[in-house]
Amino acid sequence: MTARRTTIRRRRSWPLAAAAATLLALTAAGCGIPDETGVYIDERGPASSGSGPLDGVGREPPRREASGDDVERFVLNYLQAAAGEPAGAYDRVNEYIPRSSNRLRPRQGGDVAINVVRLTEPPRVTANPDGTNSVQISVQQVGVLRPNGSLTEPVATETEYTLTVGKLDATGNGKPEASKGFYVLDPPQTLLMSTDALKDYYRTRTIYFWNSDRTALVPDLRYLPLAVPSGRVATEVLGWLTGGPSPWLGATAVPLPEGTKAIGNVPAAGPDGRLVVNLSMQTGEVDDEAELNRLFTQLAWSLREDIQTELELKIEHESRKVADAAAHRRAYPVYQISDPERYCVHAGQVRPLAYPGQTRSVPLSAAVNRDVVSAGLTRRQERVWAALVTASGRERYLRVGAGIGAVSDVVRVGGSYASMSRPVWLKGSDPAQPVGLVAADGRLYRFGLDGRMTHVPVPNLPGSITSVAVALDGHRIAVISGGALYVAALAIDGDSVAIGGVRRLVGSLHDLTAVDWSAENFLLTAGLNGDGRVEIHQISVDSGLVEQVVSQIPADTVPHLAAYPNNPIGSTIAGTPMYEGNGVAYAAGQRIDPAQVAPVEGLPTPSGSGNPTAPFFLY
Repeated sequence: MTARRTTIRRRRSWPLAAAAATLLALTAAGCGIPDETGVYIDERGPASSGSGPLDGVGREPPRREASGDDVERFVLNYLQAAAGEPAGAYDRVNEYIPRSSNRLRPRQGGDVAINVVRLTEPPRVTANPDGTNSVQISVQQVGVLRPNGSLTEPVATETEYTLTVGKLDATGNGKPEASKGFYVLDPPQTLLMSTDALKDYYRTRTIYFWNSDRTALVPDLRYLPLAVPSGRVATEVLGWLTGGPSPWLGATAVPLPEGTKAIGNVPAAGPDGRLVVNLSMQTGEVDDEAELNRLFTQLAWSLREDIQTELELKIEHESRKVADAAAHRRAYPVYQISDPERYCVHAGQVRPLAYPGQTRSVPLSAAVNRDVVSAGLTRRQERVWAALVTASGRERYLRVGAGIGAVSDVVRVGGSYASMSRPVWLKGSDPAQPVGLVAADGRLYRFGLDGRMTHVPVPNLPGSITSVAVALDGHRIAVISGGALYVAALAIDGDSVAIGGVRRLVGSLHDLTAVDWSAENFLLTAGLNGDGRVEIHQISVDSGLVEQVVSQIPADTVPHLAAYPNNPIGSTIAGTPMYEGNGVAYAAGQRIDPAQVAPVEGLPTPSGSGNPTAPFFLY
């Protein structure tokens, strides 16, 4: 295979932090791999490329005349017209359609459903003899944007639309019309919007719902139009919360108590910065102080961008709880995680990555740290859980164990397998009964410390499962099946796991091989681009936002991919993804040299020239 240069993309949408440039310079100078490097994953989503007030007021898509005589630009603008506040979507799109044509009519019931599509190539324009233009638009159906900001699974199946674009005569076919600019003369009878418009005219917001046993908050991604005035944002977000979680999360996330509604709008924060939320609830729903505190915690996290100082929760106009929101979030963190440490597998042992001369420990005893192919480790305070995929010839085995500070004993789980993915532990699972997942011989399995490996059925998947990753909340997973990417909600009962809400994600890569979470609502995935080259892309959990992160990877495939997910309680600098390609490990787009593997007390330095492989994060 021809050697290719690995490129870390520097995109304005998800900019690299200054630390990344520093790392690249240090790596080039042979200074090794620092602990915190790389891509800055902005959980708010891509920044808008347009201009407008900082609070979004007036951020509307282009008007019909803005394209001048450029047909392609006109069509691209038409595919942005639906963006903005849902109530005006039909009016904005109908501006592009002459009154003499079949204009769009609102759906019965007033529900505004916008079909979001991703253009797979630029529009193709063909001039017609009558002076009009035929425009072919090749698309990928992404989803349906609802008024509540959720992007649900696609309903339409079209892969191409053909538009007739032209100008009107002076009378507009007998009716007065604007005398300049193009129109869509035969519009599709649906609200179409491009993913570029989703990126440019919305910002992402994360709201939270409790899991079924009220032990963890589950993130839910929504899209807020930039046109919404800042003083009304909190009201919009509260409306999303009272409306319940997105459909695919229904297996694990529960809505607010039945009948919960906002009383009036959420007023702008007063001079003291306090935000007041007033709810109507059925009698007795929050009489319990623990339940009241859970509701307050859910609001404090979901409205964290809108609260300047204190949050006051009122029920039926009666003040029930007031607290400093930031202090409350620190006291009730949404995740139980720690700062990340970087590891790899070298000469069959788990080894740390660090600065040259820096020593690091491995939370595994020498007796268990052998014959390792890949590993998944997690910790909570001083307790560590390890899941090791080990090899004996061509057979693969899973061994698991737990310990205080380090794991000194492991047990074999299940039988032998021909193939096995990197194992992962579910964050937030019961420390007395920790749960992990692994893909083996094309099936998904649950494992624990009891020595049992149980098949977990995943409905409606087309092929073998080859990779699995778990979100920080421990209630959402991503899997690769048949070379495609899926997300699913987890329902956990003790040490048993059930899958629900499976959803396929569509991006710009195919024949996917590896996946990991890069943020609360974003995933990294490795696969082939349209030219058959290996790349790593970032994709949102609803397919709406896709960005190239690493290109020109000098490998035929990426079997291992690892990231430290950006999150609201940790560092804003997420580690640049580490990955393996053709038996070589990479970080920050640079090959990890054996000299960059830190020595470990009690373990001999590996001999030979083998490359580090299967990199991963411990946190």
